[in-house]
Amino acid sequence: MNQEKLRLRHPLSNGLTLDLWDQSRPVAGDRWYAALEVRIKVAVTGANLPPELAAKAKEALAALGPEVVFSQKDERNFIAHRELPEVLKEMEARALKLAAGYFGHPDFARRLIRLRYARHLESRGLPGG
Repeated sequence: MNQEKLRLRHPLSNGLTLDLWDQSRPVAGDRWYAALEVRIKVAVTGANLPPELAAKAKEALAALGPEVVFSQKDERNFIAHRELPEVLKEMEARALKLAAGYFGHPDFARRLIRLRYARHLESRGLPGG
């Protein structure tokens, strides 16, 4: 099995970094599974906490750890090997198109932490999740 490879590291306007990981691998003959995963690491710090969690910084850090990682995968199956570079380029272009507006939004880190903390509470059956 092929190991994933860092294809691109792209700085975002909100201070975060978008990493694109190529996880493509051969499946059969000249056919490939094409996969590109976006990952963005967000530190669980006071600067990244949403306002409602500012007073619960220690609890949020204990629940989530020092960082949370956003990931989103774009994948296509059974691609001819000769088409793989173009397919990966298209996937990269889609990810970078989202970089400016969605991933690069000033509230992206706070929204992600809010969501992950709510999921944490929900998984524990606690209110606020």
